[in-house]
Amino acid sequence: MLSLLTHILTRIVHLLFKFVIGFDLATSQAISQSQSPSNTKPRQTREELLNNLRGKTVRIPDLTSFFAHWPDPVNSDLDKLRKEIDEWLKPFDLSPKVLAALQKADFGYFGATWWPHARFERLKIVTYLIIWLFIWDDEIDISDGSMYEDFSNAQLYREQTLAFARYSLGFDNEEPEVENKIIRAFAPIGLALNDVYDTPHREMVYRELEFDITMAEKEQRLRLSQQVPTLEEFWQYRLGASAVYLCLVFQEFSRESTQFPMSFYEDEDVKLILLCTNRLISAVNDLLSLKKEIRKGAVDSLVPILCYHGREAQGAVDEVITMIKDDVRKLDEAAARLLTKYEDDEQMKSDVGNFINGCKSNAVGNLTWSLVTGRYGVSQAKNASGGLLIDL
Repeated sequence: MLSLLTHILTRIVHLLFKFVIGFDLATSQAISQSQSPSNTKPRQTREELLNNLRGKTVRIPDLTSFFAHWPDPVNSDLDKLRKEIDEWLKPFDLSPKVLAALQKADFGYFGATWWPHARFERLKIVTYLIIWLFIWDDEIDISDGSMYEDFSNAQLYREQTLAFARYSLGFDNEEPEVENKIIRAFAPIGLALNDVYDTPHREMVYRELEFDITMAEKEQRLRLSQQVPTLEEFWQYRLGASAVYLCLVFQEFSRESTQFPMSFYEDEDVKLILLCTNRLISAVNDLLSLKKEIRKGAVDSLVPILCYHGREAQGAVDEVITMIKDDVRKLDEAAARLLTKYEDDEQMKSDVGNFINGCKSNAVGNLTWSLVTGRYGVSQAKNASGGLLIDL
């Protein structure tokens, strides 16, 4: 009887973890073990954690090998897109320092690798979205952002963003009084969606933006409280604050494919594909931006959080690598199952195949861009095996 109860309780815990953040039982057990007294080092302050990481060298294997069987083309309009972005950034009235950093990041390459098959007019919009998200987030999330420690103004910023987004997406008739140029730069994105997406799809875009902004608020609250989250807490807000889900709901827009019914997104395999894509992009980002984050005094990413809960720096990196491998496998398995459901509908099967490849292109494009962008500065860290040696 006791054995049966133990089995039932274990199964309930497993299902709860899968429901909340998509973790499997092995991951949940790892979290529990990492927080148990026998495996947890004495708690550190954020500054102590940073000091313990600085000066360390970590090895990252050749990440491209994990994605070698996934598509990795680059949009043929890359050069045209780069010129377009330079023009689009001018009305932001950014400081020379910020503008130079954005140009160094090469977001044209970002857009061209994330959306390799988009026609130029659609490619512009999805790339505007990415740049807008980076600029918007940097106001709050990096140490020299204008609202990094100003929670009150950050709240107003978040509220005004949602209000302006509702107006831009066609849900509110009266334009809100918003002067912030960063917020107002969402206008062409909303307008483009109004011309293409039906109401349910635009509602989905708004929900994901709202989720992103809500989780960004949670992330800022935690940071300002000087708390370091558990791995479970981290994934709860990271999957929103990363804004990956928001980008993924632009798949149909970028491909100009048939708009799926909302019931498509209720399919468990579709949910898993989206979850794995989000975690892959977030995990790769956290690995390759680690040096930049440490330099900026930030510990709100996977490796520092794992170190806070008892891992050594290299052990934390290795654990993230395992997560990446597992999610590639899970996505491939979910994709295969999903395609078999549409064997009798050639058009839908084609559209679903494009959706799957779009998610894969987003993940591979994120890696491709991250390895060369000046934003993270890891392009010179390659070793002979194709991996990276990163000095923190």
